Amino acid sequence: MRNSLEKAVVAIVTVAAILVTIVLLAVGVQGIYSLTRAIIGLGYLGAFLSGVLGTSSLMISIFPPQVVVFLMSAPVLGFNPLLVGILAGLGAGIGQYFHYYIGAGGRFLLSEKRRTSMERWKARLDKYGVILIFLFAVTPLTPDDLLWIPLGMMKYPKLKALISAIVGKTVMLVLCAYGGYYSIDLIQKYLVGLGGSIP
Repeated sequence: MRNSLEKAVVAIVTVAAILVTIVLLAVGVQGIYSLTRAIIGLGYLGAFLSGVLGTSSLMISIFPPQVVVFLMSAPVLGFNPLLVGILAGLGAGIGQYFHYYIGAGGRFLLSEKRRTSMERWKARLDKYGVILIFLFAVTPLTPDDLLWIPLGMMKYPKLKALISAIVGKTVMLVLCAYGGYYSIDLIQKYLVGLGGSIP
């Protein structure tokens, strides 16, 4: 029964991640601009949703939460940058965690020999896995899927993985939020001087 439930969860999460990726690719630049404005309009809930949407797409971040958090933290909007970063980090950690289940589903496709090999890697990751997950999560340029899918395949402990991801994404997004809070006015003044502006 548990194996059937796990397979159903894996299938649902995989389909959801694929759909999010397809929808974000389909809306294009103008759609992402509109989505960003709508997300910011939702306030703190929008910060959380930007994290989930931005990290649940496969392989490439089509809707990076760093951009939304940076813009949302503009002093003129009145949001607390710490709270924006924390909520977006929580959402981003959860969004990344979806990829764990894609890997767990892939485990069923592996031969017994490959599963045994994955178990050996799991033993190695037990010592440094939390640090590795944190480092992938805290750096904005790494495709975290490269780590998360194998973690799911080897059945790395879920709670350890989730907490490490949330902490790493929160650190990164709090830094982005404060970056926006302290620099967006300067950037806007510079752009206005060049004849542009931040919408």
